[in-house]
Amino acid sequence: MTTYLSADARKALAAAQTLLDLHVPSVNDDRCLECGHEGPCPARRAALRIFGRYRRLPRRRPGATFPELIGERLGSWSGWWHGSSRPGTPNG
Repeated sequence: MTTYLSADARKALAAAQTLLDLHVPSVNDDRCLECGHEGPCPARRAALRIFGRYRRLPRRRPGATFPELIGERLGSWSGWWHGSSRPGTPNG
């Protein structure tokens, strides 16, 4: 089933997508990387409401939360996705 979206609706969704791309929660502490609010910030919640109003899903960008920074911020954490160090495994 196809739903028609007016030009105004498409503009609102594009603006909401831009807000979502900017206001990304960190994997590390769930703070917004743009404004620093804890949890979903007000800008992100407003953008998500727009998507809900038009019954659309936002586009997702892999790596937007910068998961590679977890080890850097936590110091000694080695990271489970770097592979296993056990003998006999592909990475070990």
